[in-house]
Amino acid sequence: MKRIIKDTCILFIITIVSGCLLGFVYNSTKDKIAAKQEETKILAYKQVMSEADDFKADYSKLIQQSPKLLTKDYGKNGIEITNALGAYKDNKLQGYVIQVTDKDGFGGEIELIIGIDLNKQIKGVEILSINETVGLGMNAKNESFRLQYLNKKVDSFVITKTGKEKDNEIDSLSSATITSKAVTNGVNGALDFYDLLKGDGQRE
Repeated sequence: MKRIIKDTCILFIITIVSGCLLGFVYNSTKDKIAAKQEETKILAYKQVMSEADDFKADYSKLIQQSPKLLTKDYGKNGIEITNALGAYKDNKLQGYVIQVTDKDGFGGEIELIIGIDLNKQIKGVEILSINETVGLGMNAKNESFRLQYLNKKVDSFVITKTGKEKDNEIDSLSSATITSKAVTNGVNGALDFYDLLKGDGQRE
């Protein structure tokens, strides 16, 4: 019995010490991790709206309302608008940067940042996070796939497996139709949210 009590006490002490160490490591690194994530986002903002020199505005109210306002078909589990900023150059609005999470990726959620100018043309599509199959769905990160959306002015995109012929058609990734549709649904969600931004009077 004494041995059991001793072993239990030792295990308890180890658990407490381990918990304290984990807590210390988390507290000492969380700010660095958050700063790195913010740096990655800002870099993505500049990549999707390269002409802009500043990104600002608070569209939190419209973002909160977006689940009720965005009623189109974005796949089984849909999309979520997580952030939106105005893109400015010399204090003049150039367009918007919209962050979207699509929930229908083959390997889980896909986070996207899309830049759209004031003519509703896609200026850039960057992927913040993705966990698709290597060599298949992960090819969505390839520039050759993402460039298909650029400088297009359409209301929405569709995926095709037979070769694109129209501006609104996107060639599916080989053997990764689910991923292709997920990314495209995210871009379509951003286009629709753009309409909400313009309709809400968020312009200069």
